[in-house]
This record gives sequence, C-alpha cells and structure tokens, in this order.
Amino acid sequence: MIEVWIVPPLILLAAFVLSALLAAGFTQLAIRGGPVDIPRDRGAHKAPTPTSGGLAVMAAAGLSLGLVVWLCIPGKSDSVHSGALLFAFASLAGLSGAIDDVMDLPAKGRLLFQVLLCLGFAWLFPARELVFGPGLSLALPLPVGIIGSALWLVVGMNAINFMDGANGLAIGTQIVCLLIFAAFIVVLGPQTYSGLLMSGVLLVCLTAAGAFSGLLPFNLPLNKVFQGDAGSLFGGALVTGSVLVLNTHEIASVWLGGFLLAPFLVDVILTLIWRSQRKKDLFTAHKDHLYQQWLIHRDPSHFRLALRVWALCALSSAIGVGARVLDEVFSTDLRFAALCLVIALYTAGWFWVRRRLVKA
Repeated sequence: MIEVWIVPPLILLAAFVLSALLAAGFTQLAIRGGPVDIPRDRGAHKAPTPTSGGLAVMAAAGLSLGLVVWLCIPGKSDSVHSGALLFAFASLAGLSGAIDDVMDLPAKGRLLFQVLLCLGFAWLFPARELVFGPGLSLALPLPVGIIGSALWLVVGMNAINFMDGANGLAIGTQIVCLLIFAAFIVVLGPQTYSGLLMSGVLLVCLTAAGAFSGLLPFNLPLNKVFQGDAGSLFGGALVTGSVLVLNTHEIASVWLGGFLLAPFLVDVILTLIWRSQRKKDLFTAHKDHLYQQWLIHRDPSHFRLALRVWALCALSSAIGVGARVLDEVFSTDLRFAALCLVIALYTAGWFWVRRRLVKA
C-alpha cells in the first residue's frame, strides 16, 4: 500500500525558517574560512570575496530537510521519494560547482559531467507529452523525452549559472522559482493522487528557498559572499528538475520552466548567438551578457539591477500562472501560446536595450 503524507502548514513554515537561520549561520563560516574569488576582468567585483555561500545553502537545506523528515514523518513514506531524488540530483550538481569554485575545472569537462548527470535524472522524470493548445498535443517517444528533458536541464542550469554575475540577481530568482513550485504543489497537488505524493518535493523547495533567503542578505546588499557555482548549480538543478518532477506528477506542464526563467533564457541564448556570429569562443568567460553590459554602461548598482530582473521573472511567472488559471476555469490551454508571446516580448526588449547601451 502506498503511503501518502500531507504536510501541515506549521511544519512548512518551520522548515523554511529553520533553513534560513541555519544558512545565515553557515554563511558566517563560509565568509571566514571558505575559498575566495579573486577579481578578474570577466567579473563585476573589485575586491577578493568568499565564494562558498552555495555550500552553506546546501548544508542548511540538507540539515533542515533531514530534521523535518526524521521528526515529522512516521515511518517510511512514499511521499518523500521524488523529493529525495530531486535533492540528490541538485546536490551532485552543486558539489561539482563547489569543486569548480576551488579548482577552476575545464569548461568542456564540466559540461560533460552535467550532460551525464542530467541524462540520468531525465531518465527518471522524462517529459512524455507536449501540449501546444486545445486538442494539440504531441506524445514523445521515451528516448526523445529523455534527451529533450536532459537538454532542458543543461540549458536551464547553465542559464542560471551564467546569470550569476551580479549580486542577488540569480539568488533572488531562485527563491522566487522555488516558492512558486511550492505554491503549485500546495494548491494543485491534492487534485490528483500522484500530486499527493509530492510532500518530499514540497519540503525540498521550501527548505532550499529558506536557505537561499538566509544567504541573500550577505550577498545583497552586504556583498560579503557569493553563492558561487556551488549555489547556482544547486539552485539551477532544483529549479529545472522541479519542472520535470511537477510535470511527471501532473501538477504543471513543462512550459512552466520557460515562464519562470524567461529573462535568463532570453539573455543567455541571444548572447550565445551574438558571440557565435562574431566567432567568439563560447566556452570562454566574458562580459557580453545584457545584464553585464547594463552594469558597465548604464547603472553600476547591483541592487537596482536585481530588482529589475526579479520583476521581469515575476511578470513572466504571473503570466504563466494566469494561463494555468484560465485553463482550470475554461479548459482552454493557452500556456504554450502565452509562453511564445512572453519570449517574443523579452527578445524584442533585449535587442532594444542592447541598441540603447551601444549608442550610449
């Protein structure tokens, strides 16, 4: 018999707060004894800065998650399986980033590891169908679903990692995404039996969101520590992986990830195309992203930049949620069409802002 566990609201709140407090404490250790990022031409900081905040987040999220599961779940529960797999996947991605923070691994070697890791997770949670509108769906053969899902994981993870070059920008976005996933599980999970098996994923999202919240003040506005590749890859794996898990459990479509990360995906993909057209090395670190050019040519404030990007992510996420609400009420699936509109608008905005920055 499959055991279902429903998380009481007080436990959810306690998990979030505990994780935030633990992360704030572990961050002090990272500031005092962690690896240091030396200023380089490609970076936006001018002073040596500890770069192991991501390890503090991983430790805080893991410890608080373990405590809540141990104290609050009686016996073995099938509800924690998907959450355990998601956290393991994100932890492996984060640990690979932590190693890179210290050793500066070759870019192609890092990419190969990510591809293999993502293929493994995609095999567990493959996309099986793409819905383009009312009556318009495409069933995916298993190999296609696995490869497509792995591609989403690799692109999404690296989009977050590439955008983690300004204080608070990626960390705040990761928090927003994880809280939106938690809200989807709480509201829509009980509608299906499969959704009731998402308690573990819900706790993973909330403890991770709490941990990143505990780190955020020390990154922005205090500028005392970076999350590093450990944090961006851990958070990136949680965000992209949660999309596949929620899709598998019939809580959200695969398009949800596009709404959440629309500003990141547009900037990263268009910047790569821009560099490719100019025959620049795609594996070399650079300062060609739109947000980096904004800091250089328009406004050096990381805080104001982060607010702008958070607002864009919140806007595209709200459009995605609105499309889902319309589908629930009127049974008219407009999510893919809405996502195409969002991407088109953000793409036009990207070119418009870049032209203005060049002229400046």
